[in-house]
Amino acid sequence: MKDFKDKVLVVTGAGSGIGSAIAKEGALRGMKVVLNDIDSEGVNRTLEEIKKMGGEGVTQCADISLLENVQALYDLTMNTYGRVDILVNNAGVSVSGPVWEIPIQDIRWITEVNLLSHTYGMNVFLPKMIEQGTEAAVVNVASTAGVMISPNAVMYHATKFADIAQTESTSLALKARGINNIQMHALCPAFVQTTIHESDKHRPERYADLSDDYYKSQEFKAGYIRSARQVLGGIPIDSVGLTVFTALEDNKFYIWTHPESIIPASQRLGNMVNGRNPA
Repeated sequence: MKDFKDKVLVVTGAGSGIGSAIAKEGALRGMKVVLNDIDSEGVNRTLEEIKKMGGEGVTQCADISLLENVQALYDLTMNTYGRVDILVNNAGVSVSGPVWEIPIQDIRWITEVNLLSHTYGMNVFLPKMIEQGTEAAVVNVASTAGVMISPNAVMYHATKFADIAQTESTSLALKARGINNIQMHALCPAFVQTTIHESDKHRPERYADLSDDYYKSQEFKAGYIRSARQVLGGIPIDSVGLTVFTALEDNKFYIWTHPESIIPASQRLGNMVNGRNPA
């Protein structure tokens, strides 16, 4: 994809971080933007910044992990612009801890946001992209955590692995059916200076009960401190939008914010190929 002017970009989780950066880069290239986030203040701030750049767009403040809100985002896009050219499924949250300790509500929450919201986005938007027959793209924002493992944040790894797998499989499914107008991309950022370590601030009401003892545990507190240090010590957000659009122009399926991320990924695959246990 080379031409972006006057095309329509839909971004979930656009209130801050990577989603906001991609939306702004799209606006710089003349795209009209449709922005979603559960954080109304954040998503409206992103749109205001885009308008100051001379861009235009609309916002939806909604929990995108619910299918009805994905459908509403599609309806907003169609009612406003009548088409969709790039869909960026970016919404994501971080939950730390071993799977035998974290509350069931956190397992559901992270799965619904990190995986199912991306699945719903493709299910709802791809038929229109196919029908249009014009050049289009889907970017699913996964993570380097989707190609490597660590002893912490088990469900984060699990959902990001699954997101990469569904992106790869969807790419094959399109090609197998002779649908060649849609590019698929998996964005795999490592540590970038975002606010994902503050995911708890944006819990939906159905998952906002923090009375479980886990939320008072050392494991939970250590997870937050570890996540904050890693995220805030990451690269500045400034380059991420350009990285994504360069990959769109070059039709690169895997998009890396840190090219060195391929090293731990290859080490994990090496263990599999050579019959070694996870390490």
